[in-house]
Amino acid sequence: MPVLAISDFTNIAVATGAPKHTKLRQVALRGDYAHYKDYYLQLRTAMKSLFSQKRHVSYLIDISRKQKNSSKKVKFERLAQNFIHWQSGKRIDVYASLRESFVFNSTTINCNPELSAVINGVSTHIKLYFTEKQRMTRERADYICYLMHEAIQEESADYVVLDLHSGQEFRLTSDRDRMEEKVCREILWIEQNWPI
Repeated sequence: MPVLAISDFTNIAVATGAPKHTKLRQVALRGDYAHYKDYYLQLRTAMKSLFSQKRHVSYLIDISRKQKNSSKKVKFERLAQNFIHWQSGKRIDVYASLRESFVFNSTTINCNPELSAVINGVSTHIKLYFTEKQRMTRERADYICYLMHEAIQEESADYVVLDLHSGQEFRLTSDRDRMEEKVCREILWIEQNWPI
């Protein structure tokens, strides 16, 4: 039974041809998540702590500048600046982020937003997107927003992907019925081609 992170699922879902099979094999054979291999873990944790621990935004810059690897330091500082710009002027009250899953057939997709907050009075679940190699697209964001909505099922909430490279927010733009069909079709393809 495949258990996928939402980012892994979308990487497979938006790929076509041979790269789709390659991405599936990489995910299937990679093994369990190991926090010490998570390139962005320190920055992601720092972003969440801005609100949960009431830290000043300069904390993100401090974390970025403390990176020993110079290219990582530059990347972190750029992402931190974009996050600082995004949150500026918003009233953000975070609450415990929900850890929910979307289950279809024998596949589970973990849909854990990094931030669950009331932003300017609106309950909002935010997936922070760090990956530089694969830019955020409308198609990828539609998958993420749809899956978060279906897993969390808070009807009045906003479901947002925040691309930290551009500072742009993405929300679901496709029809829900169409997205349900696309997600289910992708899951069936994954199950049929799962290498283990």
